[in-house]
Amino acid sequence: MADYLLDTNYLIYLADADADETKRKEILQDFAEKLQQDDSHFFLTPLIRYEVLRGVDWGNREKLQILSDILKQFESLDIKQDVADLAGELYRFDKFEAERTQSGRNLEKRKFDMFHFSTAQINHLEVLSKDGDLANIAALHQKMQDEKAV
Repeated sequence: MADYLLDTNYLIYLADADADETKRKEILQDFAEKLQQDDSHFFLTPLIRYEVLRGVDWGNREKLQILSDILKQFESLDIKQDVADLAGELYRFDKFEAERTQSGRNLEKRKFDMFHFSTAQINHLEVLSKDGDLANIAALHQKMQDEKAV
């Protein structure tokens, strides 16, 4: 069984005909392969839905309807307390690490990704994404777990 959380950028390449053609083709092929697996399930969250739909121009109702209809095809997972708690903990640890290493990274840029990672972690899902920040957050999570174990 394979369960996946569809990240915003993955969904945009999957569903938006106006997305970069090369990346869209790559995502469509990847998604088709995942569909061939036995018992594959695909999920999103209301936050991911928001991120996809907020990118549609105000006057483009047709595109909004098309994307909305596509998003309705996927089960939506609620962001519950355990997800919010993990996301908050990751954010606080990320801030601590940024201050400790004086990295100056933009913490606000990753705050939604913290929720996406946490949703996948709590629900035992693999994240389908073209966003390098999620791999960084996974490494941050491991580092946080290691520090907590000490």
